[in-house]
Amino acid sequence: MNKTLIPELRRKKGWTQEYLADKCGLSVRTIQRLESGEDVSTETLRLVAEALAVKVGDLFESIQDRTKEDDVEQINKEQVLQLKQRNAKRRLIKTIAIWIFISGMIVIGYAISSFPNNNLLQIIAIPIWLIAWPVGFAILKALDTIWLTNKLDKKYPITRGLDGYHIRK
Repeated sequence: MNKTLIPELRRKKGWTQEYLADKCGLSVRTIQRLESGEDVSTETLRLVAEALAVKVGDLFESIQDRTKEDDVEQINKEQVLQLKQRNAKRRLIKTIAIWIFISGMIVIGYAISSFPNNNLLQIIAIPIWLIAWPVGFAILKALDTIWLTNKLDKKYPITRGLDGYHIRK
């Protein structure tokens, strides 16, 4: 029997076995077997880990079956590799997007400052430019949450749901 941490992880989120099963697309019986330490497929483990937003290895305190332990360790290694790649790509894309936005806002600000003083266009443009800063950052955040996460989920499928997961050394 494997010593699983799934009941604790599930309860921490306030989830029932039924809710977890539904979230994973699995049967309640499969969740019960998994929580009691019975053997399940690595794909089932991946689905549960994804739903709980943890690495597959974080589902267990100990694994008795050496083959299963090797399988879980292999998935963990692949997840860590993909997480590193995913996090690096996310940082790069976000950095580029922020620099493009800030550069564009600076150019627009410079253009506005070149308008004649007290010109109606300048009087209207300055408040709009000031409001554009928080709106622009909100749009960048939304693009990160909606578009970038979706793209990264497709490119790094075994890290789905692990955004913000910090890799422990």
